[in-house]
Amino acid sequence: MDDAPKLTWKGRVIAVGVGVVLLAFAAEGVLRIAMPHWREFYSGWFMRTIDVPDHGMVTTGRPGFDGYFAQNNGDFRVRIQVNDFGLRNPDPVDKAQDSVWFVGDSMTFGWGVERSEIYSAVAGRLGKFPTYNVASPGANVCGYQALVARMPEGARPRAVIVGLILENDIAAYDCRKAARDAPPAEKMSAKGLKVFLTRNTALYNFLAVSLKRVGFVRDMLTALGLIAKEHAYTRALSESGMAAATERTAAEIEVIRNALPVGTPFAVLIVPARFEVRDSDAFYRDLRQSMLAALAKRGIHAIDPIEKFLSAGFKPTHFAHDGHWSPLGHVLAGQAAAEWLRRQEIGN
Repeated sequence: MDDAPKLTWKGRVIAVGVGVVLLAFAAEGVLRIAMPHWREFYSGWFMRTIDVPDHGMVTTGRPGFDGYFAQNNGDFRVRIQVNDFGLRNPDPVDKAQDSVWFVGDSMTFGWGVERSEIYSAVAGRLGKFPTYNVASPGANVCGYQALVARMPEGARPRAVIVGLILENDIAAYDCRKAARDAPPAEKMSAKGLKVFLTRNTALYNFLAVSLKRVGFVRDMLTALGLIAKEHAYTRALSESGMAAATERTAAEIEVIRNALPVGTPFAVLIVPARFEVRDSDAFYRDLRQSMLAALAKRGIHAIDPIEKFLSAGFKPTHFAHDGHWSPLGHVLAGQAAAEWLRRQEIGN
């Protein structure tokens, strides 16, 4: 007679659940050993958020970081070195004196490319002048004001070029109000589940890397809306709001120029929208022209490399999945910047 207790359906569920958890913990341990570079997929390892007096919160690099950052879809793996001032430069901040400053967000920071490939470095090599990268991923025009404001008092740049992203930098800004209304730092540090898993688990990163590089799986996840479609068309502005947004953007850029020593050569490099380069999109063409007009109205020089990008084409100048420039895109922007600086009698 069999007197052994029988497992109920609840017991079976619990047993399976415990088994899955134990298996996940075992896989996590194995992957942390077998895939030691799993941390490279989380950008937060080399970024921090700080408070700049009178400007509010802005993201900068984490001082002293030296490591690698990789895109889990395989677009890039690059070395990131951050100096003690939180900027992606090999030299300390006192070397910013008499250099050409390049101010901006992730594009100017060099997201996805090596430091020597960033358009600021390209321009410096072409013109044979020193450059200094004053950029941080996630910043906007108000953030650019903060990045310039925190530079050492008395540091005088040879010239300043601001990289302006048409796709996400144009807005009806009021930077003073934004600084006053900025939430406390602790309220800005909330993390979503995806960010938490990317930061803390090798297993998630292994699965993300594996799945995103299998074509039919990636297509299925995209169709289900679980991952974003590469280079999906977006607009941050309505057509009716374009004029006001470009006017306010130019006004806040003028604040940056006015904060510099009198006579400092100053220009805005217009980053062409992917959709104008790829599709000749009329909205982004009009936005670019409206932005150029707003800058000209305030006597602010503009560098517009659109023709260089149209000649080279979309795919060669951008990563396959990521919205940032490939090394060739940085070459074209660096050429345009060097040409403008040469006209200001800076460089060869």
